[in-house]
Amino acid sequence: MRNSLLLVCYIVSLTVFGQIETKRLSNVPVDKHWKINFSEKSTQLELSRLKNLEAAPMPIMRSKKVKAIIDSQRKRTLVKSKSSYLNSPEELTPNIESSFNGKPIGMAGIPNDNTMAISNDGFIVSAINTTVTILNEKGERLGFKSLYGMTAGQLGLLDRYYDPKVIYDPLSDRFILVFLEGSTSADTRIVVGFTETNDPTQSWNFYALNGKPLGGKTWSDYPIIAHNKTDLYITVNLLRDNESWQEGFVESFIWQVNKQDGYDGNEDLRQNLFSGINYNNKPVWSICPVQPGIDFDQENMYFLSVRPDALSNDTLFLHEITNSTIAGNAQHKLSVLTTDLPYGVPPTAYQPVVGYRLQTNDTRVLSAVYHDNTIHYVQSSILTDEIRSGIYHGIISSMNEMPQVNGTIISSNELDFAYPSIAFAGNTKLDNQSMVITFSHVGENEYAGTSAIYHNKSEGLESIYSNVVSIKSGDSLINTFVADTAERWGDYTDIQRKYNEPGVIWLCGSYGDSLGRNNVWLSKLSVKNDLIVEDKFLVYPNPVESSVEISINFMVDDQVTIQLVNNLGSVVKEITNEPVRKGNARFLLNTEDLSSGVYILALYDRSGQKINSQKIIVN
Repeated sequence: MRNSLLLVCYIVSLTVFGQIETKRLSNVPVDKHWKINFSEKSTQLELSRLKNLEAAPMPIMRSKKVKAIIDSQRKRTLVKSKSSYLNSPEELTPNIESSFNGKPIGMAGIPNDNTMAISNDGFIVSAINTTVTILNEKGERLGFKSLYGMTAGQLGLLDRYYDPKVIYDPLSDRFILVFLEGSTSADTRIVVGFTETNDPTQSWNFYALNGKPLGGKTWSDYPIIAHNKTDLYITVNLLRDNESWQEGFVESFIWQVNKQDGYDGNEDLRQNLFSGINYNNKPVWSICPVQPGIDFDQENMYFLSVRPDALSNDTLFLHEITNSTIAGNAQHKLSVLTTDLPYGVPPTAYQPVVGYRLQTNDTRVLSAVYHDNTIHYVQSSILTDEIRSGIYHGIISSMNEMPQVNGTIISSNELDFAYPSIAFAGNTKLDNQSMVITFSHVGENEYAGTSAIYHNKSEGLESIYSNVVSIKSGDSLINTFVADTAERWGDYTDIQRKYNEPGVIWLCGSYGDSLGRNNVWLSKLSVKNDLIVEDKFLVYPNPVESSVEISINFMVDDQVTIQLVNNLGSVVKEITNEPVRKGNARFLLNTEDLSSGVYILALYDRSGQKINSQKIIVN
């Protein structure tokens, strides 16, 4: 009798493009270098207000037509699977250890553009549009400056200052702050600040990078930052002056900046600028760097892009900068992946009062983490079965082999979710799928606030998510009187693990305060990383008609023997010494040639020890 026990395999295609069109410009000189000290009191009036309640520049998007179609179809509807784990979602829900307002003084931004970082010593740098506040873990203010105050007297007459981003470098015990100055070609700079010590209330080294490094009537918008062992990476979108969102986009840049030069206060910075990043002769729109989760000792860096203006799409661009500024030979590579679940432009979100809405922007990748050969990334997206905004959580596995992309949309029946950020939350490197995602929420019956959710996954099993935990509920509508059809929200949140406290995550988001402003909230979470996995040995369907699939999880690489035994104890089918890898394996058993009756399916390891067995019924 010919055995017909088959191992089921899945293969994902990958298209790889080299650096044929991408250009690298090395050693781009900085426009200016200066120092500031947070502890010094300035006699100059700092403009922390918004000029005439002027909003920060809206991220240039190509999704307005798509969003208008989606919004026209949406109506107010005021609405008041079996797991492989023994943990319940309730057990995995993060604990809120502490929370407080992240902006004790100063005005809120329009929008906030919340960002934060925390050091191992507990210094918190919290920044929004127009201001930077330094706090301790109790929320007590240690320092404050406006973005204007960091640049006044150094860059001439300022246009505007916005889009702050801050990170903490645990290798050097330093902070890095990035923000933009100017929104026309006449006045466009990327301002980068490095702390000289581990105390952010003391001296910082600041540099101004040219916002139009290739010249022309262009300016830089919407920075996203990340870093590895040696370098800071800044991505921006280059736009033309006074042109529509359809026509104004030129290309996306990747800046690679040596961190140590900034910490040391050198007059110039070693850096590379990567431009001409195209696919099918069209520039790739909006590039998100992938932050290493816990292991920064890598020479390369990954980046992600999608089709941010798409009604529905499954394309994912994977970029790589191959080496450091020190090596001097860094190149850009581009691969094109396909997701198993499409994403799309999210609809505008409803606030509790009719006529008040919040902008959700497009579906660009907003945050990403790399750990143990896997990338987790998040973006805002329309749901697949309802006109509502949710969080698209993508996982790229097997990065060093044949990458495979799996997506999940985190959603609510009552709320819109948008502006996600993600951080590694594991206790050790072995907790390789432990992540916390924070995002903004709002609903027809709930004011805008901040939420979070925990994710984990054992190898070979499906993802498991905690319940969504509300970090901060809103107090009222967000109504800043900006002349938009919908109020500005976001444009992003931020999140970071506390590197010397395993399982502890800090995040920042926004909420509608009692004065109708978009205010700032910081929170400390702790997570439970222990997953209790069921003894997973599934045989289905059972009873069996013509074939049965066997699914089992292996804790280690092994060689197994599978036997099908009839009620007389005779082996009627057998496969011996079948190699299996750690994780999930599936086998397909043809039963068409078997007599009806009851059989025992048994599995043995290489030593002959029975791993598991199950009764099956053949009809």
